[in-house]
Amino acid sequence: MKVALFAAAVIAAAPAFADFNDKKPINATVTGATPSGYPRTMVEGMNAVVRYAYPGSAVSFKPNSPGGGVLDIAEGRADFTATATGTEIRLANEGQSPYPKPLKGKFSFVMMLYDNQFMHFLMTKEWADANGIKSWADIAAKKPKIRLAINRPDNPQTTIGGPYEVMKAYGFTIDDIAKWGGSYVLGNSAIGLDAIVDGKADMFMNARNLNDSLVKDVSNKRPLLWIDGDPAKVQKAAETFGFRMDMVPKGTYPNMDHDYPTVRMWISLVAGAHVPEETVYKYVKAMAENADKVQKIGGSMAPFTTKIMSTKNTDLPWHPGALRYYKEKGLVQ
Repeated sequence: MKVALFAAAVIAAAPAFADFNDKKPINATVTGATPSGYPRTMVEGMNAVVRYAYPGSAVSFKPNSPGGGVLDIAEGRADFTATATGTEIRLANEGQSPYPKPLKGKFSFVMMLYDNQFMHFLMTKEWADANGIKSWADIAAKKPKIRLAINRPDNPQTTIGGPYEVMKAYGFTIDDIAKWGGSYVLGNSAIGLDAIVDGKADMFMNARNLNDSLVKDVSNKRPLLWIDGDPAKVQKAAETFGFRMDMVPKGTYPNMDHDYPTVRMWISLVAGAHVPEETVYKYVKAMAENADKVQKIGGSMAPFTTKIMSTKNTDLPWHPGALRYYKEKGLVQ
């Protein structure tokens, strides 16, 4: 009798394991995307899927940048950031620029969104012919004057995690561009491509989807060439932040007569440590169980599957809410 009473007391004292399999709404703010362009379209589409799965949810979008998004979730000003790559994650964890202090333990991994973001390394044919440039090796050897259209360093994935590392693999740095008499047009890819069209830049380095219609349109106005390189060197650069080298097939854009190496990146949804387990669990469940709706967002999200979302190419820990759902479905061990 005493044993039974003791067992009952233990059961009564144990915390109840919450059941998240209901339709109760959630509240969350998703950041990391710029005010316009595909990233915002992606976030708004994802939030719409969550509101469909959990009617009445207040899931909103807060404009930001990939770098600023991680800082905001770590400091509790937003709940999720939807544009985190291995670059932001590592730099934030370690407190390297542009982050003022280490943020390790203040955010965790929720899901991979896609792994098909390609760095575009382009130069105008006019400038390339005038300077005798075909490759990264030529740039390193000839040190030409370059007007480079590239993103700001506080957008780490398309600067520090891509072009900067490839430059280092070839023995020079972003600062050498200015030392060679060059200059920079700083901004997102749309700003950079506009600068190419307007004759204000000779070279473009930023991320776009492959077979991008805007890049094709620009190339028709001002012919572009892809900067050639050594796949082994590009792979070394890509590995720095957990990415990989991939080949851009010939014919993807005009004037591409063979395959060219580039850095292929993955993009993830990350949550602040303050976000409740239920909120993350339901956001993940909504995406997983409505994958067809997620795919209809289009662009990079078109191939979205539960296999992709439960892949983690970083040592950043899983958020407990995400891990709980993936374990329930046998997607992770």
